Amino acid sequence: MPLGWLISVYRQQDDSSTPASFGAPQGARLAVWQTGLDGLNWLDDLVKHQGAIDLGGDGYPLEYTAMAVHIIPRIRVEPPEARSVWTYHPGDIITEKWHGKTTRDAAAMDACRPDEWLIIEAWDES
Repeated sequence: MPLGWLISVYRQQDDSSTPASFGAPQGARLAVWQTGLDGLNWLDDLVKHQGAIDLGGDGYPLEYTAMAVHIIPRIRVEPPEARSVWTYHPGDIITEKWHGKTTRDAAAMDACRPDEWLIIEAWDES
């Protein structure tokens, strides 16, 4: 059984001038990728150094918010801990929403202001 995280980064639907709250409406998705168990270490480090805010959650999902200046440079080329080949268990239900590979939207990233607050969502895949 694969263990890890499915991480997505979104713009907020509002003007994004303030930190997101848990469950805030999501705008355009900037990136999605799958990681192993250590895939949240980079976010936890950002929280520790006050570059992100842990919004909580139970893994279904966990949510964070951070300014684009702290996130976009980390996800533009190769997101942290991204698996080159996504894994799944034979019993998993895979729908058309499952990308199966790391996806980044460069145009959406380019549209972000450095001081824009983003939503980072992490789903436990264990």
